[in-house]
Amino acid sequence: MSVPVTRSLPYVLRDALQGRDLRLMVATAVSAPDTNHVRVELQGTQFVIPRLKSYNPVNAGDPVFILAGPALLLAIGSVK
Repeated sequence: MSVPVTRSLPYVLRDALQGRDLRLMVATAVSAPDTNHVRVELQGTQFVIPRLKSYNPVNAGDPVFILAGPALLLAIGSVK
């Protein structure tokens, strides 16, 4: 059974974030240093950011959704 596009995570988040200082970005997973963080590469720079508890498992090389704001970076899940 297929999920309608309007119910997909990217669509719902983009719709909810319009007009706010938050953005939805895509990075590449590098590793998971612990159960609460993920190391990602974005535009050639690697850094460790917190991840949602429900985001499991992290596989190196997978694309990662990141919720980004003025004082926030949060890995929210895999693009798969």
